[in-house]
Amino acid sequence: MILSSRRHVRHALAACVLATLGAGSAAAQPRPGAGLKAAQAEQLFNDGKRLMGEGRIADACTAFEGSYDKDPVVSTLLNLADCREKNHQIASAWNHFLAAERQTRTDPAQAALNQTARTRAAALEPRLSFLIVNVPDDSRVDGLTVSRNGEDVDPAEWNRKSPVDGGTYTIEGKAPAHEPWSAKVTVGAERDIQAVNVPQFKALPDPPPGEELVGATAPSRWTGKRKASLALVGVGVAAGAGALFLELSARSTYDDSKVEVDDAKQKDLYDQANSKRLYAQIAGGVAVAAVGTAAVLWFTGKPVTREQATALRPIVGRDKVGIAFAGHF
Repeated sequence: MILSSRRHVRHALAACVLATLGAGSAAAQPRPGAGLKAAQAEQLFNDGKRLMGEGRIADACTAFEGSYDKDPVVSTLLNLADCREKNHQIASAWNHFLAAERQTRTDPAQAALNQTARTRAAALEPRLSFLIVNVPDDSRVDGLTVSRNGEDVDPAEWNRKSPVDGGTYTIEGKAPAHEPWSAKVTVGAERDIQAVNVPQFKALPDPPPGEELVGATAPSRWTGKRKASLALVGVGVAAGAGALFLELSARSTYDDSKVEVDDAKQKDLYDQANSKRLYAQIAGGVAVAAVGTAAVLWFTGKPVTREQATALRPIVGRDKVGIAFAGHF
């Protein structure tokens, strides 16, 4: 244990640090006016102390980390570092002790904390384990990214020893237009060095001509032509219905003209009948044209598969220049 209280009492600080390493002490108290976040941090800190006492080390580390995230107090960071060490996360513990040393380096009031952090970090350094991700020059293709358990590895860390906690790591490499690569490596908790070599990446083959015209998924049966075909069918049906109505009306008007005794009215009805018949013929022609065009669009607008796609490709050779038209009909 590093510190059991987050209240910094200047006169008792050095004695408190030296006396409480590895020993229990009183529960931390909220600082006056710290606010809700600080109060939540204090509760998490207390939970961490309790869980440590119960031997639930991993849960205690989670509580300490949550407390530090809400209120970054050095005493909490030291307790988190101590917890990580007890949980056999040597690299994480070392990193936290170093961070605590940096934060207290220039404050005379925190000299005891600084000394504790430096001493503990120095003791952990020989116990560190390392992982090396080797990326040879011939593997460095454009756009290459390398990740360790899903987190990108900075190119500055390539080919260098990086301190890591013990465990199994998944190393992945990805680059545009190349097949992805991955490998797993297990690193010991202490004093271990493992290396992973990123291989040369295999370039993906170029897509065949015309593949970009049609996606890999099955094409929809409702192509643009077929949608237009259905619309024209609707126009044809409406025009046909109009033609039938006008033709029937023309016949009725023509029959009325034959029984009309007044010559002027008879001629007017006869003219009306002829006009209606003319409009009926026009509407009928529109209906026939619309239905015929709809049929053509429907049959020519069927979905195009990858094998049926057509494409234009330039041909450039030593003795010929031209354009190739490829496709399936």
